[in-house]
Amino acid sequence: NQFQQLHLRFEQRVTGPGAERQQGDFYLQRPAQFRLESLDQPLVISDGETIYEYDALLAQLKLQSFDALDASSPAKVLLMSKAELSASFAVTFDAASGTAEHFVLVPTESTSLIAWVRMTFAGGVPSQITLMTQSKMQVSITLSLVSLNDALPASLFEFETPAGIDVIDDR
Repeated sequence: NQFQQLHLRFEQRVTGPGAERQQGDFYLQRPAQFRLESLDQPLVISDGETIYEYDALLAQLKLQSFDALDASSPAKVLLMSKAELSASFAVTFDAASGTAEHFVLVPTESTSLIAWVRMTFAGGVPSQITLMTQSKMQVSITLSLVSLNDALPASLFEFETPAGIDVIDDR
């Protein structure tokens, strides 16, 4: 991974039961900060220690520790070092086409909800992530680069809890 800060636009498609489509922006800053925002989904922010999942429609905030985030989640995979990837997945180089490189990651943990993750990098930047769940639901995420290694405002990775909302703290 050749990036410290990354801003991507994403389009996610889920096939199988509960098929859906969503799009939005994904911000990532190493070692453990990210922000995932889309119009019709909860806002998800990691400040590096806590993950905040804010659903404005339900006026609800869920909190969990960053360490509790599933190792197979796209955000966690993109933030992992090579050593962490090797510890969590059997990683194989799948193919190269033009400037794109494809890798398949199979979780080493037998209890994982994910069967495999296929990641495509173009010029060292993630451009496609496909996940297959154990229940055979496929999630395809297409990523478009907005900025690479440009400073991101610290406020992107901060969350101020609105007054009067329900807070579920699972830390």
